[in-house]
Amino acid sequence: MTNLVDSVEEYGPHFVYLLCAEYHAEGKPNYAIMELKQPKERTFGKQAKDIEHAELITIPDVWNQNTMMSVFEAFSEIKSDATDRAGGVEPEFFAGLSDAAGLLSPSVAFAAVLHDMKTYFTRGRRTYYDEFVLEIDNLNNFTVVKSWIQANKRHKDNLKYLIALIELEESGEENITPTLLSDKVSTVKRTVDKAILTLEKLGLIHAEGLRGRKLTSTDLGRLIIRMKMAD
Repeated sequence: MTNLVDSVEEYGPHFVYLLCAEYHAEGKPNYAIMELKQPKERTFGKQAKDIEHAELITIPDVWNQNTMMSVFEAFSEIKSDATDRAGGVEPEFFAGLSDAAGLLSPSVAFAAVLHDMKTYFTRGRRTYYDEFVLEIDNLNNFTVVKSWIQANKRHKDNLKYLIALIELEESGEENITPTLLSDKVSTVKRTVDKAILTLEKLGLIHAEGLRGRKLTSTDLGRLIIRMKMAD
């Protein structure tokens, strides 16, 4: 229950959907839904007044090859329901992870990325923790880049400069500048500079300095290319 309370306090949601294994539903999940349907400030803090809808969704088998697909489909229904309830306002979705049964946690993380949701993890309250809700930056950044690529087919063109940068790094080049990258891709420097700004904002490359900037690829940038998202 503390995981849920911390999540509500952190994000102040209007709609809350709890996923759990079907065989766990009769315990804490049902109690949590009861609390959410009549939210009290003493339980959820000042954000209690914002909760408009709460729903429990059960996954029949969380130890199955189809668990991920079941969660993915559940997320599709959640997005559709929340969008209808939002009345024309585009909702922002957050998928929370905790110590769940079976394959539920990895399935939620998998579905969240595919559905362009931000992901966070809640952990039990301990005196040695500074915070109890942690956003999973790597997953969230990956989701942002994936959404950006899918938003416009021209966006993917920028990734050819990232590929060229990685190729230069792998060849042993240590001082990679926009001019060197421009020569590598046989493209005018102004175009390369614009692409560098875009890739830097997405966290795919790092640029050091102001003039003759040294360029390096980031872990996220290399991951995007390794996953063939530029193809």
